[in-house]
Formats: sequence, C-alpha cells, structure tokens
Amino acid sequence: MTFEQMRIFLEAAHFGSFTHAAERLGLTQSAVSVSIKKLEEKLDVPLFDRSGRRLMLTDAGQVLLNEAERILRDVELTMRRVEGRRPLAQSALVACTASAYDFWMPQMLARGGSGAHGVDLVRGGVNEVAAYVMRGTADAGVTSAMPSHPQFQQVAVFADRLVLCAHPDRAQRVPDDLGWKALGEQAPLLWEHGELTQMLVATLVSHRLEPERVAHPVLKLSSSTAVISALLGGRHIGFVSDRAAQPWISSGRLVRIGTLEIPVRYWLFGLREHNIDRFVSLFGGRGE
Repeated sequence: MTFEQMRIFLEAAHFGSFTHAAERLGLTQSAVSVSIKKLEEKLDVPLFDRSGRRLMLTDAGQVLLNEAERILRDVELTMRRVEGRRPLAQSALVACTASAYDFWMPQMLARGGSGAHGVDLVRGGVNEVAAYVMRGTADAGVTSAMPSHPQFQQVAVFADRLVLCAHPDRAQRVPDDLGWKALGEQAPLLWEHGELTQMLVATLVSHRLEPERVAHPVLKLSSSTAVISALLGGRHIGFVSDRAAQPWISSGRLVRIGTLEIPVRYWLFGLREHNIDRFVSLFGGRGE
C-alpha cells in the first residue's frame, strides 16, 4: 500500500463519499474510486459497503482506518522531529486533538501576530497528544480532556458546546420545546464517535437515556465534518460542535434544534518543568 492510497482511503472513510474525498484531494471521483478498488484487490477484502446511499466501512475497513491514521500521524511527527534538528529551526510544536486542530488552532495562529511565528501543529488522539507532550516530542498539547497526570500544568483556553442540529426540513418535525426526556423519540441520533464521545455519552446517561438505543445503528462517524455532511442529507438530527456548525447554521443549511447543549472545554497543557507562557498568551488562557 502506498501513502497516496492510504490518504485517499482515509478521506473516503472520514467523509463516507468518494466525491467528497476527490474534492478534498484535488482528484477526480474516478481516480479515487480506482485507487480504492486497486487497494481492495491487493488486500483481497472489501473495505467499503457500497449497498446504501452512503459508503460504510466494513470490519476490515475499520481496522485499516485505525492503523492508517496512526501510521500517517507517526510519519508526520517523525518528519517534524527531524526538521526540528536543523540548525536554524526555532519552531515549537503543539499537538492537538481533531476538533481543536480543525476549528480552533488555525484561527488562533492567524490572529496571533508575532507570537504565532514558528508554531507548528500536529494532530492526534487524546492519548497520543498526552504521550507526545510527556515524551517531550511536542512542546504543548491541546485537548478537550483535562490532563490528570501530576507532571502536567494546564490552563483552559477554548469553550465550545455540542448542540443539536438538523437540516431545516428535518427540524420541522421536531417539537420546539424538545427536552432530554423526549430526545429518544427522535432517534436515531448522530454524533462524532471520537474525542467527544465520552462526554456526550455521560450526559445522555445522566438524563436516563441509553446511548446504544438512541445512536444510529450503522453510522459511526469519526469527525464533526462527517456528522455535518450526514445531517445535510436531511434524514437525521444529531449533536455537533457549535464551532464546527456555525458556518452551516449561518448559511441556513443547518438549524439548531431547541436549547439542549453539552459544554465542552479545551485545555492547553505542558510539562511542569517547561514554560508554556508563550502558548498561554497566544491562545488567550481563557474560554472564548
């Protein structure tokens, strides 16, 4: 398997669409389809179930997704570590979980002025980000889970929330005063099965909702972008990051349903023996 095939597979898996993967990668839809077909022929196993309107990963595809994400992150991180050994390199590396990487950090760095100069980003899961910082590979980390290890110092930097959204046509079939008790009647619900899952599941349980009963039985989407893409289809409602959903809400393609929400806090952290003041200043050191 080539790295190019791996990237094409990841985009198709994340978005559940060869067309969206092609748009993201600047390729034709047929090029993406051919690449996936060749990969399946080489592995002699189907990676996608193509029987429905949306591509679904097979069990083999899910295994490959997990491993391919890890491999590409490790390759990217290795390259940055090597580049950091150049004599003139003065860059700092901040490891971030997916939502922070996609929807917060670019805007923070863009408006950070001279303080953002030389700050590079790497993306990973919650545990990976913590491991990067613990090993000293990354100078700081940003995650939605407050680090509990005593060697870390941390400060809250971003405040977000998970809100219930849907396509306007689907939203018309939902009561305006929808509460937690009646939420199960709108199942199946969509949400990101990733870093925010634990927080969302805990909230559902606290309101006496069984997550496995209200979750979509098949769609296990791995990013906020994938959830939004599915919601735009108009068949389901779901929880999505307010930060990620705002452009779609502003354009009218999605609407927020009711007032149900789940607060999300992001934390900047680093080793206690390292000075993270530069990053605290850059990211504000407070929820926004």
